[in-house]
Amino acid sequence: MARVSYIEPQNTPPEVKEIYEKVFKGKPGNIHKALAQRPKLLETFVPFYGSIGQSLGRRLYEMIYIRVAYINGCQY
Repeated sequence: MARVSYIEPQNTPPEVKEIYEKVFKGKPGNIHKALAQRPKLLETFVPFYGSIGQSLGRRLYEMIYIRVAYINGCQY
């Protein structure tokens, strides 16, 4: 169970709805739904997060994702 409630696409304020549609094609991930509690945070997180993935290369990016999940005991 999440500690921070998610802002689902059907319950979003207009500024978040625009980000959901434009960036995530209406299908945001859980991290994005949690960050949507603070629209400015979500707005600044999206370009930062995208730039990290582009700079690392897809394979290294996925390996880091898997390793961090393993270290944190995350099965998601």
